[in-house]
Amino acid sequence: MQKSWENYIDNSLISSTQYASLSEQEKQDGFLGNLAFGTAGIRGKIGLGPNRLNKYTVQKVATGLAKYLISVKANPSVVIAYDTRHLSPEFCDTIAEVLGHYNVKTYIFDRYHTTPELSFSVRHLQTDAGVMITASHNPPEYNGIKIYGPDGGQMSLEASQCVSQFIDEIEDIFSLPFENKSQLIESGLIEYVQQEVIDAYKKEVLNLVKEIPESDLKVVFTSLHGTSVPIVPEILDALNFSQYEIVSEQAIPDADFSSVKSANPEDHDAFDMAVAYAKQSNADLLIATDPDADRMGIVAQVNGQFHYFNGNQIGALLLNDRIRSTAHIQNRAAVKSIVTSELGRKIAEANDVTMFDVLTGFKFIAEKIAQFEENNDYNYIFGYEESYGFMAGPFVRDKDAVQIVPLIIKLASTLKNNNLTIVDEMHDIYQKYGKYEEKLFAHTFDGQAGAQHISQIMKDARNSFPTEIAGLKVTQVDDYLAQTRYVGNETHPIDLPQSNVLKFHFDNGWIALRPSGTEPKIKLYVSLISDDIETLANNINDIFFK
Repeated sequence: MQKSWENYIDNSLISSTQYASLSEQEKQDGFLGNLAFGTAGIRGKIGLGPNRLNKYTVQKVATGLAKYLISVKANPSVVIAYDTRHLSPEFCDTIAEVLGHYNVKTYIFDRYHTTPELSFSVRHLQTDAGVMITASHNPPEYNGIKIYGPDGGQMSLEASQCVSQFIDEIEDIFSLPFENKSQLIESGLIEYVQQEVIDAYKKEVLNLVKEIPESDLKVVFTSLHGTSVPIVPEILDALNFSQYEIVSEQAIPDADFSSVKSANPEDHDAFDMAVAYAKQSNADLLIATDPDADRMGIVAQVNGQFHYFNGNQIGALLLNDRIRSTAHIQNRAAVKSIVTSELGRKIAEANDVTMFDVLTGFKFIAEKIAQFEENNDYNYIFGYEESYGFMAGPFVRDKDAVQIVPLIIKLASTLKNNNLTIVDEMHDIYQKYGKYEEKLFAHTFDGQAGAQHISQIMKDARNSFPTEIAGLKVTQVDDYLAQTRYVGNETHPIDLPQSNVLKFHFDNGWIALRPSGTEPKIKLYVSLISDDIETLANNINDIFFK
């Protein structure tokens, strides 16, 4: 198989020189199975072979999507966006050329854009699907394809399974039909997205934020070489907020993310350059977005000390603020993932807001919003995940750092006028609702042996539920694969789709085990009220991963 692929390297979008420089093991890894189309997309390393992203594997996904769309809708349409990663523009053209062969009308952008803009464009243009070419915050050797449904949320499980089936039916990957981009543009089957679509999105963000009060708040902002520049500065300027400084070295699109170890705002290292800026300007708030601008992280500087906030804390701050700003609305609802801290539920319930739990993945938050709208029973005000994904205004249906950046600045500016900081606000929330502490462990096990090891860890945990873990009494177990909740000798159904997640509850919080759907990883989430979260979390981690 490897030799037959190497015969097609010149048309694969993969550099033959770069491929030749790989070790034999690295080359062989590209032929260990196929890239799996998971829940609404694929993600993997760029390279040669069926287990890598290249022109042929991208054509295969595009063919599966096209066949699915024409099977469910006459004259379907799609909008495609892409980020600043390697081969993102080329993959965009490849997908559009395949869709064009099947007479699927496709809208494309003339440069990189953010994931939330793609989600909005699906809704605004009323297309039947959307495609975002991005690997989010993964290392530079990765790229990916996320597929969206007509609601602007990532494609539903049922639709994803249909697309996956069409993809799996493809046998000859090297002779898939496609048309010429220029000819498709001439025929009208490819059309560029007009500026009015982006202007409409910006208007929604401005209407959501309304205003940022004047203060002497100083902000440092970095896009980590991604897509949030220029759109975030444009929105801040439109809100008449000028006290921000952009980390200029990281405002330049760079597919290698040269200035950072990790272009992920969850990692403290991603803020290193922003911290250097903040030390010079004595900035109060540091903000970073990931490459496709769906995730956002913050750091606060108070009296020369830098305070890093995790996703649960940022979500609690934003939820608390949204509850204040929506006090006039009846039947309010918020949504969080099952591995997000219970602090959000405490805040919501204390303020007459109903909190809903959904599976990990913003598509499930989008589906919950659609249910609210269909039933006309709840008014959505906020949704979030612990992995730094937040969304207040439902004019998009995916996590949206672009709308959250001005909202967090608005909160910080309001606090500053009262001689308070975001750190003070967080302490106040803890005092009112309980100091939940979080720790996340992500364990990587590569290759087929690694996948089997992860599977065995989950199997062992299911075979015999522990009655206590690290001295904590287990009060409840939620098995989302079995869709069953175990409380003592009682069992109760879990009304959520199947997911390979185990959650163990204690009187002071919970832990959860969850294998990744896109990477060879298994995550251990710890969310507990504890005086020594580090020691307790490490003890729990040692129990499962000795």
